[in-house]
Amino acid sequence: MITSKDRAKLRSIISTENSVCQIGKEGLSKNCLESINLSLNAREIIKISVLQNCDDDVKSLADKISNLLKCEVVGITGRKILIYRFNKDKKNHIL
Repeated sequence: MITSKDRAKLRSIISTENSVCQIGKEGLSKNCLESINLSLNAREIIKISVLQNCDDDVKSLADKISNLLKCEVVGITGRKILIYRFNKDKKNHIL
């Protein structure tokens, strides 16, 4: 579980980064989940864009991603989802 101080630090780190994945009209596909998982392993924190043509709710998508990939939702800003997962194999950790 991350604290509010950690959450603020993670938000400041990811604020200038581009989105790694976009979720569109197909919703949360298997390929998108694989891409998110690989990106989390490499970076620990990523930003995901939910496009306007996606029928799913942004909050429900964030909950689904966090449950399936065992990660934490740092925040939701508009149609952007920020997620974090600690990678024990990585040498330089964000937190």
